[in-house]
Amino acid sequence: MKANVVIVEDDPLIAAHVGEGIAAHERLSLLATAGTLKAARALLDHDVDLFILDIRLPDGNGIDLIKDILARCRAAPKILVLSVLGDQETVLAAVLAGADGYLLKDQSSLDIAQQAADALTGGAPLSPSIAAYVLRYLREHGTTKKDDSDLSPREFELLQLLARGHSNKQAADVLSLSPHTIGDHVKSIYRKLGVSCRGEAMARAFRSGLLRS
Repeated sequence: MKANVVIVEDDPLIAAHVGEGIAAHERLSLLATAGTLKAARALLDHDVDLFILDIRLPDGNGIDLIKDILARCRAAPKILVLSVLGDQETVLAAVLAGADGYLLKDQSSLDIAQQAADALTGGAPLSPSIAAYVLRYLREHGTTKKDDSDLSPREFELLQLLARGHSNKQAADVLSLSPHTIGDHVKSIYRKLGVSCRGEAMARAFRSGLLRS
């Protein structure tokens, strides 16, 4: 069954561009397009697997929508930011709010769709410059000190890789583990942090001080 995607974008040309990629992907289906926060919020009770949203919208900030999605949606859909805004402050605010990935709008529609599909299977798509911000943040504020979440050293190492944008498969290659073992570690991390998705795990880790000095 195809995953339902909602695009939140006020520019009709960009919305159509992204929609073309979604329509062409065998695992994705475009459920709806919303041009405002109000229109997007009206869709929160629908069966949505992935939101692709802009940060700058006519009636507010997309980061507020990220928080609404995580608070109101029962099934915790994936959230992929697609924006022209690539400054460090905006990027980190989106990641800390719970976004599962952050892409800039300089990609083809097919590339966007593929990275959206990757997000649905545990990936954390990040444009190269965006990944650099997250990596720099981890280097400056990260710590191996454990808090009361009681992550193992290997789980903490995996958490750092996930925050840098590694997919489960990429993390498995780096750590020389099987994808199945990585999946077990991810489930353990979620359980210990009390979260249900990657975006929430990143936000909880930063806010709790697990990845902050």
